[in-house]
Amino acid sequence: MNTYILKPKEILQPLVQKYIVLQNITSAAEIAQKKLFTLGKQYLVFTQNGSLSFKPNDHASFELPEAAVTGPFTCAVNARVNGPLNAVIVQLNEYASHRLMGISMESVTNYFRDLTKVDMQWQNIANQLHMTSNLDTIAGILNNALENLLPKQNTSLRQIDEMVDYLAAQRGQVQVIELALRFKTSRHTLERQFMEVTGLTPQLYTRLLRRQRYA
Repeated sequence: MNTYILKPKEILQPLVQKYIVLQNITSAAEIAQKKLFTLGKQYLVFTQNGSLSFKPNDHASFELPEAAVTGPFTCAVNARVNGPLNAVIVQLNEYASHRLMGISMESVTNYFRDLTKVDMQWQNIANQLHMTSNLDTIAGILNNALENLLPKQNTSLRQIDEMVDYLAAQRGQVQVIELALRFKTSRHTLERQFMEVTGLTPQLYTRLLRRQRYA
């Protein structure tokens, strides 16, 4: 079992937080030890060998395709590894999937999206990652792919990005009505747009932030 943490290119931050390379993972316990796929987080997952599946509480189980975006999970999740598993994982921030790929995250909560059906470039990226175990090469492939996405998406919901950052700075100690007043929007619009961008309600997101504070 080997785990490597790689740093993304500076221009990708804060959207892209880190790259995680997993090699020879044989059990879900090893996934849990790495604190991956935690509540509220978004990940890109490129499976090189083996397979990875999830069973969120009260939701259907699913196995990830070779290139996928997962989460955010809002409940406890049981993972299963058929391995040995080799995978490359990209940890994103709460609004990165919407910003980089235009994905409506409310459709991905406690589930996944097959990236090869979003854009065929992801199949090419998966193929490139299949062909290497070199860490510098892996980082280069991901940096190039994600940097190319930066200018492509419409930023009409950019205000939600600012809200997420503000809530994180306040560690979740903000009421939704206060947030709506601060950003001069209605509560209904705020909740609808927040779900679209993050896959979470603002109420749930603030609860997760408060939980992290005391973890």
